[in-house]
Amino acid sequence: MMRIRRMLCMALAVCVLGSVLPSLAEGTSIKALQERLISLGYEIGAADGIIGKNTSAAIMLAQETLRENGHDVQPSGAPDPETVFLIMQEENTDLLRTLRPGSWGNRVKQAQRQLAGLNLLQDSADGIYGANTENAVKAFEEAMEAQDPETITADGRLTPDEYDLLMSNLGAYGFEAPIFFDENHPEELNGNYLYAKHACLINAVTGETLLEKDADTPAEPASTTKIMTLITALSLCDPDKLIVIPAEALDVPADSTKVPVYPGEKMTMKDLLYGMMIRSGNDAANSVAVLCSGSVDAFAEEMNQKAEQLGMTNSHFVNPHGYTAEGHYTSARDLVTAARYGLTQPLYREIVTCLCYTLPVTEQRKDPLISLKWEIYNPGSEYYIPHAAGGKSGYTSTAGFCYVGAYQENGITLIAAVMGGRGRNMAWTDLRRLFAYGMETEKAAE
Repeated sequence: MMRIRRMLCMALAVCVLGSVLPSLAEGTSIKALQERLISLGYEIGAADGIIGKNTSAAIMLAQETLRENGHDVQPSGAPDPETVFLIMQEENTDLLRTLRPGSWGNRVKQAQRQLAGLNLLQDSADGIYGANTENAVKAFEEAMEAQDPETITADGRLTPDEYDLLMSNLGAYGFEAPIFFDENHPEELNGNYLYAKHACLINAVTGETLLEKDADTPAEPASTTKIMTLITALSLCDPDKLIVIPAEALDVPADSTKVPVYPGEKMTMKDLLYGMMIRSGNDAANSVAVLCSGSVDAFAEEMNQKAEQLGMTNSHFVNPHGYTAEGHYTSARDLVTAARYGLTQPLYREIVTCLCYTLPVTEQRKDPLISLKWEIYNPGSEYYIPHAAGGKSGYTSTAGFCYVGAYQENGITLIAAVMGGRGRNMAWTDLRRLFAYGMETEKAAE
């Protein structure tokens, strides 16, 4: 009986669709409608004559656009005759090609990448036109509206003309943004040409600030925290002492980076510090804290005392590894201050400039070699920075990508910190620009 009912329902649906669809578009087939949607930039897949999920979503988006512009249609996702007629009208082409909240696809992704390059969008380019993309578009429109008020309306919708303008060389309009920086003129760098939210560049010898961008605002440091962990540990421990990894090594969030080290393993404190910095192991950081101070909390207090001694006025640490936690923050200026102090300590320099290290072989550790593979140290990478020296990276979804590192050339040592970047390669680009700017500045001062 149930099977008969289901078959009757399906037959009824087919009859209803068969009686309705031919009249919906006044002679326009569903396949022709789909082809028109595809030509307008709606990524719905193949034109197969079937109103599936993607086609329905595209129709609804078109309906919302048409309704906002005074047409009497309901955003239902169904191809009613009025909707189909308006979609097929050539005079509505520009209107329907306008990107807006709810749009998706490659054109959205390309726009997002350009907005990110203009430092107007902090999100990744996911091809989905959400609230953050809308706000970024509005910021772009407002900037352009000031120059051309008659053709730009700041409504958060990207018309075809505005899309073409966005994708053009906006440097001609006076935009200072990362994608328009001229690498041949490093001396012209300013904060607008950096991707990072926060940055600071100093001369390591004099401590003079050479360039900064929102450098004193507290922000999440992610694993660049381990710079302070290393500095604090070296002031408290004997690096050559044989230690046993404590149980607290396992007391880290499940998605933490790990060396890994295992409770009960034996190694020197120096081995553990190398593992912490090269592999950015949160398990190693916890172990260092417990071995030095008895607990993570007690060690965090030692970190805060050390930060105060160094004059780090916008920092507070609650753990030794940098995993996101309330009350755990520092600033770009404080990070370069810490790194500057660290580089005066021989063992700190030795550890942070090491690209590979051999840990002791244990029952749990069959492959003892650990290594660092950042692109800035790889001569085969486009992001290679020939004179880059030791540093520390960090990333969480809320902190973004962070990095602190040094640069040495012709007797000049620079230290830079970038925080809140959208990706690692953007951070490497920022570092290259900062170091080039610093070298030009120091040469000019000679």
